Amino acid sequence: MSMTPAEAAQGCDALPDRELVALCLDAGQRKDEAFAALYARYADRVFGFLIKVTYDRVLAEEALQETFLRVYRSLDRFDAKRPLLGWLFQIARYVAIDAYRVEAKVKRLEEQRAGEAAVASDAGLVEGHAVQVERRALVEDAMGALNPEDRSLLLLRHVQELTFREIGELTQCSARTAQNRVKAAACRLQDELCARRAGGVA
Repeated sequence: MSMTPAEAAQGCDALPDRELVALCLDAGQRKDEAFAALYARYADRVFGFLIKVTYDRVLAEEALQETFLRVYRSLDRFDAKRPLLGWLFQIARYVAIDAYRVEAKVKRLEEQRAGEAAVASDAGLVEGHAVQVERRALVEDAMGALNPEDRSLLLLRHVQELTFREIGELTQCSARTAQNRVKAAACRLQDELCARRAGGVA
């Protein structure tokens, strides 16, 4: 009796990331089983990251599938000395930014054809942890006004709690440059928050 993909993946659950990747690269029968286990292990965290970068659940779901498709195709280039999750975030970040740009371009074209005003971004998906509802709504609205690059940097630093060195590795720059980029993104977020506190948002 053959196992379902979920049952097969459970057989790899206890394996460390490095062994899962090795199995995925192997031409044997456990290749798909290992990748299913890898997906099950990290899909929720990657999806949570994507949804906060794109602010669009459908777009995030599509980006999740594209992310793991790219992972599947690129596993032979994975550096086993690096954390697998960081590499997944790196790919997811690029996918999300690309998807966001394509979606924004499509929306602009649709708005031009219809002669409509720009559609406000939905900013109701960022979750706060220890803030009041009013302040959380303000932060969500301000985050929604940032570009996806700034959002992804802030999320990597303050939600995923990556170090500046790790962020630098993901974004292909030095730790100091990563720190400066995160600081600049935080300043832009602060500007958006100040504008909203002053009633500057239409």
